[in-house]
Amino acid sequence: MEQTLDTILDAVRLDAIARLKNADSGLDKIIDAAKQIMKLADLARRNGLLILEDTAETIPSDYLRQLILLVVDGTFPAAIAEIGTNIYWTKAPDGADAMADYMYLRGMLGIQNGDNPRLLEHILVSLMPVGLHQEYRAQMEILHQNEEVEKLFDVHPTFQDSGVWESIHALEETVSRLPDRCIQRVLRELDNMDLAICIYVIQQDIRQKILANISAGLTHAIMEDVALCASVSEKDVAARVAKILNTVHTLQEAGEIILPDHV
Repeated sequence: MEQTLDTILDAVRLDAIARLKNADSGLDKIIDAAKQIMKLADLARRNGLLILEDTAETIPSDYLRQLILLVVDGTFPAAIAEIGTNIYWTKAPDGADAMADYMYLRGMLGIQNGDNPRLLEHILVSLMPVGLHQEYRAQMEILHQNEEVEKLFDVHPTFQDSGVWESIHALEETVSRLPDRCIQRVLRELDNMDLAICIYVIQQDIRQKILANISAGLTHAIMEDVALCASVSEKDVAARVAKILNTVHTLQEAGEIILPDHV
């Protein structure tokens, strides 16, 4: 960035750091801000800045939404910095909100400038209290793993046998009713390929419910198995789904899990 732009931003950066030192709550907002900027940076790198206009509609922060639209409109960086700092001083955010807003401003200017994502991430992390670094890294690792899983979910199974689909729908309905602790108990009885096929065939919201109940390490291992599921026969899929449903029934009969009538 040009020196004049750094000068404009410097006062806001120092103010945000000073206000953050007095924050005793809401520090998760800082991690969320960094994660949001990194998601936008990755999206812009892969699809161009214009794609951010559609994303802006889903952004909860009005401040970040305004910055995104300024970038998409091709506003000069110095003008974005001036507008962004004017809004910052007018809002007078406090504590973690102040740092989150500075991260939004610095992050969007970095995205517009085409900064290397790794460098941009280092800058954002340097603005966090040291105690948040590990939590941020852990959350980003999970985010990256989930994104990789989502890529695998772009391909959905196409089975000809209606009986296979009936058993899949029965599995979806069963999992949707299971409490988390019961899902965890069922998973202990399944091997990785059982779980991979289960994740491969069921719909998105049920997939997420299962993924929320397994470790990051297991998620990574399962991803590799899910990639192989497209070559699995309908007969094998039916057998695996039946095994999972039978496991649920057996554990329910033994009183180890509860299957409520309604979610």
